[in-house]
Amino acid sequence: MLNNKKKINYINIITYLYFSLFIFLFFYTFYRAEFVYEGKQLSYYYKYYLIFISGSLLWFSVLFLDKKNKTKIVILISSIIFILYFYETIRFFAPSINNLQFFKSKKIENVKRDEKLTKFELIQSIKKKNNIDVVPSVFPKVLIESNWINKKKNFFPLGGVSNTTTVFCKEGDEFSVYKSDRYGFNNPDVVWDNSDFSYFLIGDSFVQGSCVKQNENFASQIRKYAKVNAISLGMAGNGPLIELATLKEYAIKKNSKNILWFYFERNDLVDLKIEKINSILIKYLNDKFVQNLISKQTDIDKYLQKYIKFAEINKDHKINKNHSNFAEDLNKIMRLQIVRDKTSLDRGLKLKIDPLFKEIMIKAKKFANQSGSNLYFIYLPDKERYSSNKKNNENYLRRSEVINIINSLNIPLIDIHKQFFMKQEDPLDFYAQRIYGHYSAKGYREIAKIIIDNVNR
Repeated sequence: MLNNKKKINYINIITYLYFSLFIFLFFYTFYRAEFVYEGKQLSYYYKYYLIFISGSLLWFSVLFLDKKNKTKIVILISSIIFILYFYETIRFFAPSINNLQFFKSKKIENVKRDEKLTKFELIQSIKKKNNIDVVPSVFPKVLIESNWINKKKNFFPLGGVSNTTTVFCKEGDEFSVYKSDRYGFNNPDVVWDNSDFSYFLIGDSFVQGSCVKQNENFASQIRKYAKVNAISLGMAGNGPLIELATLKEYAIKKNSKNILWFYFERNDLVDLKIEKINSILIKYLNDKFVQNLISKQTDIDKYLQKYIKFAEINKDHKINKNHSNFAEDLNKIMRLQIVRDKTSLDRGLKLKIDPLFKEIMIKAKKFANQSGSNLYFIYLPDKERYSSNKKNNENYLRRSEVINIINSLNIPLIDIHKQFFMKQEDPLDFYAQRIYGHYSAKGYREIAKIIIDNVNR
């Protein structure tokens, strides 16, 4: 009886799986092209249409082949797919592998105990060791993404918990830990006592100082080399709308000679899409609107402390995670991000810049003019420009369009890509561990010097 049973034809099953997969990817491409982008991105999606239509036809025809030829094709295609994913995985994790202690000829037993801790564990360790209050850095963007913002609340925090030891981020061996100032930003509190302000720095994680010591970030480097007062108002995840809000809230009481607006090409325009949905943030387009956050710091501290406790209880990864995110990395590998980039498959997607970006920059310039300040637009390039050979691509991440907008508004531009990185033989040498997207201490120092020189000229 058992011998009469039909054997399972695995080759047929695999063939049907491949055929089903390509059909699914074709319809997914159709959904993205026709519904998400409303049929306006054919120059980008036609490549994927060709790939998935051809693949579907191929596997449909394979269904009718004899077992021998069918097996050859299944083995050939499976081998090609395996090679692609093997290459993708090796290339993706190569920087991390090269940075392992083994390859750096360091003994693992020499690593400090604190370097092995997660952010949450480090916070608990510092609390216990020093008997002080310690918090993770809480960013405005996290409050939006966590749906924590209560519409009944009459304020939206733009800084962190004030005058508190803050554990920020880790890109290397140690976490960045700093004592926040009176408004929750990454500055020595004493800087606010000075009546003469030369620089206000507006931006995201680069301005906050990811992930270096407090005396190594942009504001500290400017204070050191220019011998003037400089204050960082940056928080990780900030986009243009939050940055305008921060400028209006914290620069209004202290007029500064110079306002440095840092723009990071990788995600600032993406962040704007999230920010403009918030009912409080969008009000900052009104010239007269402010929340008077300077007078509400006690309430802000209580509010953020409450959120931190909520996040700890619910194990919210947004404030307690380390730099790497396995799910995000796996998603990039599954999508063959590096292979697609090397074969130029991901080029051609043309997205319009939200008109709100230009409106925000107009508002920022108007604010600077009314305050008697000089507004400078600092263009920070993405590390992928140099690791993926895009350094000469003016269309990458809509660089030329952004710069054209800034030039049309007659806002002085300090282009870190052209004025600094393009002049370096090894641009990656100025990024943390040559792996991460933020700068090393050396990178912050050298770029700060470029900014000072431009302003002085």
